[in-house]
Parts: sequence; C-alpha cells; structure tokens
Amino acid sequence: MIGIFILLTIIVIELVFRGITIWKKKLFRKEKCVLNLLELLLFMLLMIIRVIEWSFRWKLLLAVLILRGIIAAIILVRNQAEKDYKISRTLLPFAGSLLLFIAVTIPAIIFPQYEQLPTTGKYTFDTVSYTWEDVSRVETFKTDGSNRKVTVQFWYPKTKGEEKFPLVVFSHGAYGYRYSNYSTYAELASNGYVVCSIDHTYHAFYTKQTDGKAITVNPEFMNSVSYANKDGVSEDEIFKISRPWMDLRCSDMNFVIDTIEQKVVNTSEDAVFSRIDSSKIGLMGHSMGGAASVTVGRLRTDIDAVIDLDGTMLGEELACENNRYIMNEAPYPIPLLSINTTENYEEGLTYGSQYVNNVILANAIDAKEVHFDGAGHMNFTDLPLYSPFLSNMLGSGEIDSKYCITTMNAVILNYYNHYLKQSEELNIKSSY
Repeated sequence: MIGIFILLTIIVIELVFRGITIWKKKLFRKEKCVLNLLELLLFMLLMIIRVIEWSFRWKLLLAVLILRGIIAAIILVRNQAEKDYKISRTLLPFAGSLLLFIAVTIPAIIFPQYEQLPTTGKYTFDTVSYTWEDVSRVETFKTDGSNRKVTVQFWYPKTKGEEKFPLVVFSHGAYGYRYSNYSTYAELASNGYVVCSIDHTYHAFYTKQTDGKAITVNPEFMNSVSYANKDGVSEDEIFKISRPWMDLRCSDMNFVIDTIEQKVVNTSEDAVFSRIDSSKIGLMGHSMGGAASVTVGRLRTDIDAVIDLDGTMLGEELACENNRYIMNEAPYPIPLLSINTTENYEEGLTYGSQYVNNVILANAIDAKEVHFDGAGHMNFTDLPLYSPFLSNMLGSGEIDSKYCITTMNAVILNYYNHYLKQSEELNIKSSY
C-alpha cells in the first residue's frame, strides 16, 4: 500500500539523516531544510504523475509537508547561524516527527488507494442526491418535534432518448452508509438500471444532507446493536430491541419509494425521474437493510423482486414468546434471492424452523439461496476494497475480496435482468 510505503520512506530518510547528525555531531540545519523542501516537491511530483490520487487520504500529510516546507524556506532565507550540536536537538525532533508522520498517514493506511471495479454495461451514468422531508413522521432521534429527513442518492444511465429503466432501491446495513455498495450501483447503472441508495439518518455511520449538514450515527442505536449481538442475550429481548430498527427502516423505504413514484408522474421533476420505469422495481439491502427490503417487498404490491445480502429477515418474525419465535408462514409473494456466507448458511440449518430465513425461503413462491465459501459479512459490501483494515475488524472472510464482490454483482445483475427486464435466463449457482 502506498501509504505504508510513503511512511516507511519518510522514516528511513529521517533515520539516515539523524544517524549522520549524531555521527558528525552537527545539526546540519540548512541541509535539513533543503531535505524538507525536497520531500514536499517529491510528494507533489507523485501527485502530478498520478502515483498518488488526490483524496481525503492525503490532506493531513500534505498539510504537514507544506508547513515544514514554509518553515524550511523561512530558515533558509534568514540564513541564521548553525546552532551548537546537542543530542537532544537530534533525538527529540526525530521522535516528534516520527509520531506526527504516523498520525497524518493513518488515513492513507486505513483507506488505501484502490481502483474502482470496471463496469460491464454499455451506459455511462450520472449521480444526484436529494434530502427529502417526511411530513408524516416526527424524527424520533431528536426532541424538537422536527420531521424526519432522509437523504438518497441516485445513479442512473446517461441517455439522450426517452428510454426508461427499472428502479432498484438499496438499504445499507447497521451503521453503514449509502456508498456501501458503490460497485454494485455502478454495475447496475451501466447495464440500464436506476439505483437509489438510502442513507437511514442516525442509523447510517455518516449522512451528509444536500444542505451540507452532516449527521453521524446515533450512539444509542450503536449500543443497542452491539448489545443484541452479545452472547447470552435472550431471543425475547433481541426481538423487542429489533422492532424499532425495522419500523424505522421500513418506513424510510416506503417513504422513498412513494416519493419517487410521485416524482416520476410529475414530468417537471429532475432528469433522473424521467429515466425511471416505476412499473419495474427491485429492492435490495445488506444485513439490516436486507431484512427491511424483505419486509417491504412483502407488504407492497409494486415490488417485483427482492435481494437480501446476508441479512436475517427480522421483519418476518411476528412475535417471540419464551425465546421461541412465531414466523410469518404466509408464502412470500414475489421472487426472493438470499445471498449469504456459507458459514451463516450452515449455522442457519442447525436452527431449523427457529431461523426465520429458513422459514421464509421454504414458504416463498419463488426463492433462491446463494452462499459464498470463505466470505464474511462485510464481503458483500465494498468495504474490503475501500478499507481492508476496517473490513477485517468488522468481519470479512478469507475469500478474495474482488472475486467476491465482482461475482456477487454478476449474480445480482443476472437476477434483476431475469425478473425486472425478462431479458435473460437465470444462471445462478447455489454456491461460489
């Protein structure tokens, strides 16, 4: 990773220079100033030749290099006399520089540069975001009586004609965010779909509204999710805790779908809505978002297919008494695809009729299940590409990350092409 390479390079340069300083018992102040300026120029050169792709990863490091360069230039211009050598004047600046450079390269190490996965479709695509206010709901995460606001982002094909495309609505996982599956959105948009990804405000790790306001995940929500995942928590308690999650998620999805359908009818709305064929709608989500997608897909009559990415279908649990679940055993009415890890699939088999996914998939009129060997929960998002470090912390498997997300995207595209476009045969294996 280039972040680690740059940090190690700086450390080596500092070590060599400090070693020479101690050996010669001279501070070499002017030489150090020239070296600082050369480091800044080298960094700028790497950006110019695109070895370093400018992004948030490099802002802190560049700021430090610029600051050191300015100080170095001032010292050289003033041409001050060399200070007497003291070992403390060598070791203390070295220790400070080392800690500083470790701190400012952390973003580049945690979020290394990576190339976006190539798309396979013929369309280029555009994106646009909106923040919509639901006047029928009060924001429960605030106490000022304000209405709930939901931010959405669309990815849609660029076309000069009047061609319309199926709509896919995506819901992220617990403290995920709307970019969590960007490669999936891009692949679908390039193949002729309009994708709408929802930021579930206060459930999302970070939401930036179109007015510029930034909202982070609610700590109480984070704590409730962490608590529900602890060993020893009763199923009765988990059921009680998860109800507000599902109510909020499903309400957000219903609000977004209804708003889109209203805007599609209104021909004066923005270009993205003129591209949507609202008679063909698919839902999809990861984890908690997958659970909400399954529930909304059952309750609405305008949804044509649902994909659940490694989500326990919590909304299909109707009640829990004495740690025994009562499931919704009515046949799931529309095509449903469950994509999960082999580990979760095998563990789910051991619970039999007490694992909600088993019940729903068994009773569905048209259900398929796909599992990925060696995958972890986060392998069904772009996080392993975006930040392998965070992905490993949160749960990714031994499977090759690019293979997993690329194969999953191909499965998703094939599924929607079959059910939303009726344009190709279904060609999905049970395991990958």
